[in-house]
Amino acid sequence: MVALLAAFWILTQYPISLGPTLAIFAIFAVMIGALTPDLDQPSANLLRRTIGGKFIHKLFTAFSGGHRHFTHAIVGIIFIGLLLRWLTTRYLLPEFHTSALALWYAFMIGYISHPIADTLTDHGVPWLWPLPWSIKIPPGPEQLRVTTGSFVENILVRGALLIAIGFLLTTHWVTLLALFQ
Repeated sequence: MVALLAAFWILTQYPISLGPTLAIFAIFAVMIGALTPDLDQPSANLLRRTIGGKFIHKLFTAFSGGHRHFTHAIVGIIFIGLLLRWLTTRYLLPEFHTSALALWYAFMIGYISHPIADTLTDHGVPWLWPLPWSIKIPPGPEQLRVTTGSFVENILVRGALLIAIGFLLTTHWVTLLALFQ
């Protein structure tokens, strides 16, 4: 939900038209991007829904250092982003580069929104990994931060996100609809 909110907000600031098919793929790219940082976690939603998910988990875990390490850190975000961008420009025909770049941006919006949201949790995010410090917002006692899976996250945070998404959809409907044109 954070990824969709981020994508919708960015679209209100930088409106674009992708056409119906590419716009739908872009929405999926945002959602896949939001799930990707958790590939280092065996219970990751994306792993449970893909063929070879256990292999992908072993591969990610082998070099990530565990959950919320490489895949959540600045170095991991940059590495994965550059790798995906290189792969799309290297292996796709030039006439597909513009569409692939739009999907790459959508994926990266989703990807980056994930560790930003995790920074608000009680565990925080090791943004400067391999340094061992987790950055947590707000600083101070853990009671001020959201615990993953708690009542506060499930009801209050998700409720606030739904309200924010609804607000963006209703106040910027024409701009967001232009994505599909």
